[in-house]
Amino acid sequence: MVRRRIVRWVLVCCMLVLVAGLLWARAGGGGGDSGGGGDGEGLGALVWMIIEVLIHLPFPLNILVAAAIIGIAILIARAKKRQSILNKMPDGRPVDKVRGYDKFAAANPGFKPDEFYTKVRNAFMAIQDAWQKQDLAGVRRFLSDGVWQRFESQFRMMRTLKQKNTIEKLEIHNVSIDRIDVDGSYDIVHVAIHASIIDRFVCETDSSLNSGGKEDFVEYWSFIKKRGAVAKDMYGKPSCPNCGGDLSGESGESTKCPYCGSITNSGAFDWVLAEITQADDYIGIHPRLRATENLADKVADLVGESDDFSVQLIEDKASNGYLQLLIGRALRDPAMFRRFTSDDVFDKEQAAFDKRTIVYNRLYLNDVSLLGARRAGKKNVLAIAIRASFQRVVLHDNGTVEKLDHGVLSRTEVLLLERDADAAASKGSLYAHNCPNCGGPLENALDTKCKWCGAVLNSTSREWIITAVMQVHEYEQYVSEHKSEFVLRISPDLLEKAYDVRDFAFNNVLVMVAADGVFDKEEIAFVNEVAKKWGYNSQMVAAMIQQAPNLSVRMPEGLKQREKVFALMEKAAYADGRVDEAEQRLLESVANEYLKPLREGSPNGEQDAGAQAG
Repeated sequence: MVRRRIVRWVLVCCMLVLVAGLLWARAGGGGGDSGGGGDGEGLGALVWMIIEVLIHLPFPLNILVAAAIIGIAILIARAKKRQSILNKMPDGRPVDKVRGYDKFAAANPGFKPDEFYTKVRNAFMAIQDAWQKQDLAGVRRFLSDGVWQRFESQFRMMRTLKQKNTIEKLEIHNVSIDRIDVDGSYDIVHVAIHASIIDRFVCETDSSLNSGGKEDFVEYWSFIKKRGAVAKDMYGKPSCPNCGGDLSGESGESTKCPYCGSITNSGAFDWVLAEITQADDYIGIHPRLRATENLADKVADLVGESDDFSVQLIEDKASNGYLQLLIGRALRDPAMFRRFTSDDVFDKEQAAFDKRTIVYNRLYLNDVSLLGARRAGKKNVLAIAIRASFQRVVLHDNGTVEKLDHGVLSRTEVLLLERDADAAASKGSLYAHNCPNCGGPLENALDTKCKWCGAVLNSTSREWIITAVMQVHEYEQYVSEHKSEFVLRISPDLLEKAYDVRDFAFNNVLVMVAADGVFDKEEIAFVNEVAKKWGYNSQMVAAMIQQAPNLSVRMPEGLKQREKVFALMEKAAYADGRVDEAEQRLLESVANEYLKPLREGSPNGEQDAGAQAG
């Protein structure tokens, strides 16, 4: 009996130490008084187990088991550190070893990797040049509508601020296919691009907005094409891939050839750039969403669309509409988004307009991901999560600028797009300024009727219309109220679980030390100390320190984790023995954006904090 009891005790303790060790390692690094202190719950459980072992097991077995518990906990903690999302980078494996390549090659026997890589390199260099000139005419033909809108939105803000971005010493170090996905009748090739650049933002309105320098970075560019379509080269001279007509003078929202009417960026002719994702978002989010590999089939079955349905294209619409919505909010111009928003969304957005003119000094999308699909009566509803990074400034009537955000912040919102289950085929896209009923060109206007055919534009009878803009906690509540109607439901937690508390904290520590534009030796020593304690790769840390001025503040959804991350940011600010004005203002911006709303009783704020604390 004694021996059996001892064996049972050992087994129970081993199981408990595995669980507690995971909790301890997962929450490690969020403490307010230590760069790598463990969470009280996990550490307390370990201490309790060691005491129980020492009391209930005979000597010397109790000492051996206690030592084993400590050893297992340390191994788990080290393993968790090595698994950090911030330690993962593209491996550049041979293309025939890439996930999804075999199936892709069978459907596309004429695919030549070297030719594809040449197109990617040409696209990358041409787009960087177009960005510098703030003119997309030369690259519009191979940009999706959403990607085009991303650049145009930034150009509009830059012109408002009289801002330019100059580029020097742009160099591509490596291009490699990371994976290939099947999305409805389309193939999507995700490409890792490792490059370096010297770029400088120069603002005539206010020199305090100037920034830039040398940057070494990795981005993931996603290219889409209809499966089996023989690729015609759109990356050489600017001509229509269907009729050969000269497109050098074309620009604007539409990619319709003026000679034959073909839509050049439809994916029917050549690879089209449909997404640009930051490395940390891509590495963290996409592997977790792979668990729903039949995602496109599930959604296609629900919406009953034609063979042209693609999750990527739906996400493209969402990103396009979201950016127009953001710019409309900033400039108090409701005509920008009237045609593709429901009456309810339009009224709420217009009523919430700020009285000030708010301009984005920085604005870009980190990731756009389909989260859910629901059948609501005779309508289909798709939920798209969009993470954006931004820095806002107030533009006063006298032309002066005042920073609203003292740093680049980030936020996730969820859009609901709705369309009739028996919707008719669309002849155009509202998001690309074309009437879905007749295909006629549209301008920004408050009138919701097409001037060509009289059709109601924001009708769900032909087009996906934005019917709600939600915070993450609001979307979670929405899902809980309609669970039975969802045919596809991905937890928003997957967008956050790529980062744990220490990853958020480490990212924000880097933002903090870069806030004043000076890297003191004490600050760098503090960063390296934290990185070593949390198990980050030393080479990666050196690269991230170099990129720190370009990073944005990131926060988890729960209040408890946000407070832990904020506490470490404060410690980083004090690393050099003083907190200067730039650092203090950044701390104030972060507190106002991420802590204040939850502390003041934002809906479900306390509930979120408790749910996420584990």
